[in-house]
Amino acid sequence: MSREFDVVVVGAGTGGYVAAIRAAQLGLKVAVVERQKALGGTCLLHGCIPTKALLEHAHALQTVQHAKEWGITAGGGAVSLSMPRVHARKDKVVSGLSRGVEYLFKKNKVEWVKGTARLGSNGVVEVVDGDAQTLTARHEIVVATGSAPASVPGVTIDRRRIITSDEAIHLSEVPQTMAVLGCGAVGVEFASIFSRFGSQVTLIELLP
Repeated sequence: MSREFDVVVVGAGTGGYVAAIRAAQLGLKVAVVERQKALGGTCLLHGCIPTKALLEHAHALQTVQHAKEWGITAGGGAVSLSMPRVHARKDKVVSGLSRGVEYLFKKNKVEWVKGTARLGSNGVVEVVDGDAQTLTARHEIVVATGSAPASVPGVTIDRRRIITSDEAIHLSEVPQTMAVLGCGAVGVEFASIFSRFGSQVTLIELLP
């Protein structure tokens, strides 16, 4: 099947969905190709939003643990952390915001084509899996495929002991110890989250 659009956007992350919605608001016929099961990209699904939700849980736990310093005494039971409940709330927040993007697509008549895009010539975008079809952009193709966590030469990411931020937001247990490679925003966020959850965290940074 082959169809024509004014604009075809590849990727439904922060850049992609905003570009698609704005183009549609300006009167263009727009399709977005996204292979993930939900809209929102790294920021909404694997980065900014879930980590901020986890930070809120970590802050709440720390506040309760130090309540006596504020003259607040709770019952005699020990303070405990339920990771399944933490993830349930985090996932609820993420799901709600992703559905919000999907609602904006429908409201502005942006079509979501589910699958992986392969760029051809003359404005052609082949969707090679999922909703397999050929899309032709009459005006523009917007490539907004985002990025992936960086790898370290000589280090194999096995997604069990050595993981990326994508796996860290889904850890079912709090590790006793954790080494975080990189002191950028993502690294410091995860160090803050898991140190408050109870891990002994070591931050490693190459730059002085």
